[in-house]
Amino acid sequence: MRLDPPPAATKIVFPAATIIPLTAALFAVLPFSTDVYLTAMVDLGREFGVAVAGVQRTLISFTLGFGLAHLGVGRIADRFGRRPTALAGLGLYVAASALAVAAPTLDALVAARFLQGLAAASGPILCRTIIRDAAPPDQAGRWLAKNGAYLGLAPLTAPLIGALLAALGGWRAALAFLAVYGAALLVVVWLRLPETRPAARGDATNLSIFRALAELLRHRAFVAVAAALASGYGMLLTWLSTSAFLLIGELGLTKPQASAIYALGSGAYLGGSLLGLRLSRSLSALTILRIAGPLLLLGAAAPALALVEGFRHWAVMLVCVAPFYCGWGLGQPMAIAIAMRPFAHMAGQASAWLGLIQQLGGILFSLIAAALGGGVATPLVMAAAALAFIASAAAIPQPQAGRIG
Repeated sequence: MRLDPPPAATKIVFPAATIIPLTAALFAVLPFSTDVYLTAMVDLGREFGVAVAGVQRTLISFTLGFGLAHLGVGRIADRFGRRPTALAGLGLYVAASALAVAAPTLDALVAARFLQGLAAASGPILCRTIIRDAAPPDQAGRWLAKNGAYLGLAPLTAPLIGALLAALGGWRAALAFLAVYGAALLVVVWLRLPETRPAARGDATNLSIFRALAELLRHRAFVAVAAALASGYGMLLTWLSTSAFLLIGELGLTKPQASAIYALGSGAYLGGSLLGLRLSRSLSALTILRIAGPLLLLGAAAPALALVEGFRHWAVMLVCVAPFYCGWGLGQPMAIAIAMRPFAHMAGQASAWLGLIQQLGGILFSLIAAALGGGVATPLVMAAAALAFIASAAAIPQPQAGRIG
């Protein structure tokens, strides 16, 4: 008697209309957590009697917690699934946000922000992982570009929301928004997010974090892309952690003017994401990534030149820094698509290590800028990071066949 082979497993199709907005909302935990209290950082410093380096501790501690969480979240997502990891991360994020609002001292706030960073890491890690699970391989770049377009709404609105809430209730009111956002997202994820982890995972769930890293480091493209993302995020975190003291403290801009720079700059990020989506129809992800490099450099060199020449108007600073925002919106999704494509069997760990390396780059460049006192040093450090981004993008090998993303 002839036995027919068992039918092949049917690949589950996940609708982009569901996955992309949900993953963008998960990723948005990061920009909301960093951007919502940008203009309130000066008030925070006054309340606790500290200068830029002291206030920066609240952002660095968040970033450190965010980075360290990458050592475990990716493996947890590969072993237990994307959905339970998202729910657990959001629950911890809400609790940590409440602790931050109630912090009686700067040290308590720094500790709460560290816990908040640990929890927030689940958002970007799962965003990259879920899109790697759900998107057709040749569409990953487009999905990530669409994701970036949705995501651009967070940094676009966060400074304005934060400035409004800070005016009503101080920096604590700005941070309270994070608890509300996290709680609302927890409900939406519970109701709408499907489990996307592939059924056949081989030995990925038993792969240690360091064995995973060793495998990742054998891929030249992953190493070069990780270096590019570390440099690009170094620019972003340098700007976020020191620019309020430059714009408000040194240039004398008002908080609404500084908020306008952050918000409209984030609009340029959104524009860069939409441009990447359009370009991905005809250009490879690598080509688009390399186009982003000169924009990043222009967005750092122009503000430095404006400061040296004595231009202090907020609109001048906005125009000067806009190419940086646009270049980051253009390049970041393509970099992620290139790095993640070979690692379907360990997407969670690949996403986690990619995010950790990016965070370490951000911490390094931002600490250098703070040590130099901010001011003109802020765009100069950003320019150095932009040059590193360009060199890293140039080192990425061309794909063997076809177009990535």
